Amino acid sequence: MEQAAAADTGAQALTVVADTLLSLFNDSGSRIGFPVLLTGWLIAMAAWLVVRRRERSLDDGTARTVSDLRAFLRHAFPASAYWSRSAAVDGQLALFNKLLLPARWLVFGITSSFAATQLARALVATFDRRPELLEGTWGTVMLGGLLLLAFDFSTYVTHRLSHEMPALWAFHRVHHSAEALNPLTLLRKHPVYDALSVAIDCAIVAPIQALIIWQFGAQVSMHALGVAATGFAMFAYAASSLRHTHLWLSFGPLAESVLVSPALHQIHHSRAERHHDRNYGEVFSIWDLAFGTLYRPQGREDLEFGLTHEAEQPHRSLVSALLEPFGYAARHLTGRKPVRAPEPEPGPMPAEGLAP
Repeated sequence: MEQAAAADTGAQALTVVADTLLSLFNDSGSRIGFPVLLTGWLIAMAAWLVVRRRERSLDDGTARTVSDLRAFLRHAFPASAYWSRSAAVDGQLALFNKLLLPARWLVFGITSSFAATQLARALVATFDRRPELLEGTWGTVMLGGLLLLAFDFSTYVTHRLSHEMPALWAFHRVHHSAEALNPLTLLRKHPVYDALSVAIDCAIVAPIQALIIWQFGAQVSMHALGVAATGFAMFAYAASSLRHTHLWLSFGPLAESVLVSPALHQIHHSRAERHHDRNYGEVFSIWDLAFGTLYRPQGREDLEFGLTHEAEQPHRSLVSALLEPFGYAARHLTGRKPVRAPEPEPGPMPAEGLAP
């Protein structure tokens, strides 16, 4: 009887895990939703075929579509990226964060909106202003665009602080310790990083949202948030799923002055010294351009991913990925610096910091 109950409990647990894993890919607006992933891979495949056929035209002028597709599949899905210890930790953290999500949202998820609402109430109590009607769709679209920019700038600030402050880097380096990139690397995040992100949203986004509520009312604010969410979803379909892969896709130097391409984010994950502390942006690269942290390649660069100054991989399991950062942060806060690996041999430097 007890064995049957235990087996039933185990089966239920496996069902929960399987459903949770599947739910990671079911959201069509998510950057790892099946439609977004498929769109990204199709874009990558099209770029691959164009390059292959252009190269082959110099040889014999024939187009071997089936052979090229097989070559693309081998290139796009290597075992090192999808079937390795690093990939396993990606999946474990993604699953852990997804299972923890309800509790996280209870603690953090409504904080930014709650802060905006409280600020709006304070504005109303202080200035006794009634919300004005906002006529026309374009006004809401503009407010939504403002919130999109605010959220994206907040992400830039969170990301940059997490690189430049050692105690915060302790937790963000969990993301950068991935030695191969795959779409689940997006969710390779420590909960402390998410908590910091919410706190920065409260400081940057909440005041802007509060002004919108105070000036135009809560309903207009909700519609503006919907516009911002639509903007993020549109960006997700612009091959953003390729950011955490080795599949190189650059938008070109001009477009990359405005938008973050997969190549820009892959450079951010690079172990090369010239790429360190560059390309913090999420959607827009205008923040990197404005604050001097933008690195735009002039051509394809060969990249190696992972931590540069580490004697060994610090995050070999879910437990180490969750607990080790606290020790790392404590050592920095108490002045006992972690052991650093020997400096790597410098690679060839492109002229003026750009790829050849």
